[in-house]
Amino acid sequence: MIREAVEYQPAETDQWTMDGLSLLTAMIGSEVFGTATRGQADAFFGAVGRRIASLLQVADISDGDALMARINRLWRTLGWGEAQLRMTDDAIMIQHGGLPETLQGDVDGRWADMAPPLLRGAYDAWFRALGGGADLHTSVLQWRDGIMEIRHGG
Repeated sequence: MIREAVEYQPAETDQWTMDGLSLLTAMIGSEVFGTATRGQADAFFGAVGRRIASLLQVADISDGDALMARINRLWRTLGWGEAQLRMTDDAIMIQHGGLPETLQGDVDGRWADMAPPLLRGAYDAWFRALGGGADLHTSVLQWRDGIMEIRHGG
Protein backbone atom coordinates (compact mmCIF):
# COMPACT_ATOMS: atom_id res chain seq x y z
CA MET A 1 0.00 0.00 0.00
CA ILE A 2 2.78 2.47 0.86
CA ARG A 3 4.66 1.56 -2.32
CA GLU A 4 1.60 2.28 -4.46
CA ALA A 5 1.13 5.66 -2.80
CA VAL A 6 4.77 6.63 -3.33
CA GLU A 7 4.80 5.45 -6.94
CA TYR A 8 1.47 7.07 -7.88
CA GLN A 9 1.88 10.16 -10.04
CA PRO A 10 -1.01 12.14 -11.49
CA ALA A 11 -0.70 12.86 -15.22
CA GLU A 12 0.75 16.37 -14.79
CA THR A 13 3.65 15.02 -12.72
CA ASP A 14 4.79 12.29 -15.11
CA GLN A 15 7.98 14.21 -15.89
CA TRP A 16 8.95 14.83 -12.27
CA THR A 17 12.03 13.42 -10.66
CA MET A 18 11.71 12.87 -6.95
CA ASP A 19 13.03 16.11 -5.52
CA GLY A 20 11.88 16.05 -1.93
CA LEU A 21 13.17 19.52 -1.06
CA SER A 22 11.30 21.15 -3.93
CA LEU A 23 8.15 19.32 -2.94
CA LEU A 24 8.58 20.30 0.71
CA THR A 25 9.23 23.93 -0.25
CA ALA A 26 6.15 23.96 -2.48
CA MET A 27 3.98 22.49 0.28
CA ILE A 28 5.28 25.01 2.83
CA GLY A 29 4.48 27.81 0.39
CA SER A 30 0.97 26.51 -0.15
CA GLU A 31 0.38 26.23 3.59
CA VAL A 32 1.77 29.67 4.42
CA PHE A 33 -0.14 31.43 1.64
CA GLY A 34 -3.24 29.43 2.49
CA THR A 35 -3.31 30.58 6.11
CA ALA A 36 -1.51 33.94 6.24
CA THR A 37 -2.24 37.31 4.71
CA ARG A 38 -0.07 38.35 1.78
CA GLY A 39 1.84 40.72 4.06
CA GLN A 40 2.44 38.01 6.65
CA ALA A 41 3.57 35.53 4.00
CA ASP A 42 5.95 38.08 2.45
CA ALA A 43 7.38 38.85 5.89
CA PHE A 44 7.83 35.14 6.61
CA PHE A 45 9.64 34.43 3.34
CA GLY A 46 11.70 37.61 3.74
CA ALA A 47 12.82 36.27 7.12
CA VAL A 48 13.71 32.95 5.49
CA GLY A 49 15.78 34.90 2.95
CA ARG A 50 17.61 36.68 5.78
CA ARG A 51 18.25 33.31 7.39
CA ILE A 52 19.69 32.03 4.09
CA ALA A 53 21.90 35.13 3.96
CA SER A 54 23.19 34.38 7.46
CA LEU A 55 24.92 31.30 6.04
CA LEU A 56 27.51 33.64 4.48
CA GLN A 57 29.83 36.10 6.16
CA VAL A 58 30.10 39.16 3.91
CA ALA A 59 31.09 41.97 6.32
CA ASP A 60 34.78 41.38 5.53
CA ILE A 61 34.32 42.04 1.79
CA SER A 62 34.91 45.47 0.26
CA ASP A 63 34.97 44.50 -3.41
CA GLY A 64 31.80 43.96 -5.46
CA ASP A 65 33.28 41.13 -7.52
CA ALA A 66 34.40 39.26 -4.41
CA LEU A 67 30.98 39.80 -2.84
CA MET A 68 29.20 38.38 -5.87
CA ALA A 69 31.60 35.43 -6.11
CA ARG A 70 30.78 34.48 -2.52
CA ILE A 71 27.03 35.00 -2.92
CA ASN A 72 26.93 33.19 -6.25
CA ARG A 73 28.64 30.15 -4.75
CA LEU A 74 25.66 29.85 -2.42
CA TRP A 75 23.09 30.39 -5.18
CA ARG A 76 24.76 27.78 -7.40
CA THR A 77 24.85 25.31 -4.51
CA LEU A 78 21.10 25.79 -4.05
CA GLY A 79 20.50 25.50 -7.79
CA TRP A 80 19.15 29.07 -7.76
CA GLY A 81 21.29 30.59 -10.53
CA GLU A 82 23.56 33.55 -9.98
CA ALA A 83 23.53 37.31 -9.91
CA GLN A 84 25.38 40.34 -11.17
CA LEU A 85 25.70 43.72 -9.46
CA ARG A 86 25.60 47.09 -11.14
CA MET A 87 26.17 50.33 -9.29
CA THR A 88 24.14 53.42 -10.19
CA ASP A 89 24.24 56.91 -8.72
CA ASP A 90 21.59 56.10 -6.13
CA ALA A 91 21.32 52.32 -5.86
CA ILE A 92 22.82 48.90 -6.27
CA MET A 93 21.03 46.98 -9.00
CA ILE A 94 21.03 43.18 -8.91
CA GLN A 95 20.15 41.02 -11.88
CA HIS A 96 19.54 37.51 -10.60
CA GLY A 97 19.26 34.93 -13.38
CA GLY A 98 18.80 31.19 -13.44
CA LEU A 99 16.35 31.04 -10.55
CA PRO A 100 13.97 28.12 -11.03
CA GLU A 101 10.72 29.39 -12.48
CA THR A 102 8.73 26.54 -10.94
CA LEU A 103 9.19 23.91 -8.27
CA GLN A 104 8.19 20.31 -8.59
CA GLY A 105 5.00 19.74 -6.67
CA ASP A 106 4.03 23.42 -6.65
CA VAL A 107 0.51 22.75 -7.86
CA ASP A 108 -0.70 26.03 -6.31
CA GLY A 109 1.97 28.08 -8.12
CA ARG A 110 3.27 29.65 -4.92
CA TRP A 111 6.97 29.64 -5.88
CA ALA A 112 6.33 32.81 -7.89
CA ASP A 113 5.04 34.38 -4.66
CA MET A 114 7.79 32.97 -2.42
CA ALA A 115 10.92 33.64 -4.49
CA PRO A 116 10.78 37.47 -4.59
CA PRO A 117 10.58 38.00 -0.80
CA LEU A 118 13.17 35.23 -0.27
CA LEU A 119 15.70 36.95 -2.50
CA ARG A 120 14.76 40.42 -1.28
CA GLY A 121 15.37 39.28 2.30
CA ALA A 122 18.72 37.70 1.46
CA TYR A 123 20.10 40.67 -0.48
CA ASP A 124 18.80 43.14 2.08
CA ALA A 125 20.58 41.24 4.87
CA TRP A 126 23.86 41.12 2.95
CA PHE A 127 23.81 44.84 2.14
CA ARG A 128 22.94 45.70 5.73
CA ALA A 129 25.86 43.55 6.92
CA LEU A 130 28.05 45.70 4.68
CA GLY A 131 26.81 48.85 6.40
CA GLY A 132 23.62 49.77 4.56
CA GLY A 133 21.64 52.29 6.59
CA ALA A 134 18.04 52.12 7.77
CA ASP A 135 17.00 54.58 5.05
CA LEU A 136 18.03 52.11 2.32
CA HIS A 137 15.55 49.52 1.13
CA THR A 138 15.67 46.44 -1.04
CA SER A 139 12.86 45.83 -3.50
CA VAL A 140 12.11 43.45 -6.31
CA LEU A 141 11.37 45.43 -9.45
CA GLN A 142 10.37 42.56 -11.72
CA TRP A 143 10.90 38.90 -12.54
CA ARG A 144 10.67 38.44 -16.27
CA ASP A 145 12.38 36.30 -18.91
CA GLY A 146 14.26 34.38 -16.24
CA ILE A 147 15.81 37.48 -14.63
CA MET A 148 14.76 38.91 -11.29
CA GLU A 149 15.70 42.58 -11.01
CA ILE A 150 16.31 43.81 -7.47
CA ARG A 151 17.17 47.32 -6.29
CA HIS A 152 18.89 48.33 -3.05
CA GLY A 153 18.91 52.04 -2.39
CA GLY A 154 17.13 55.06 -0.98
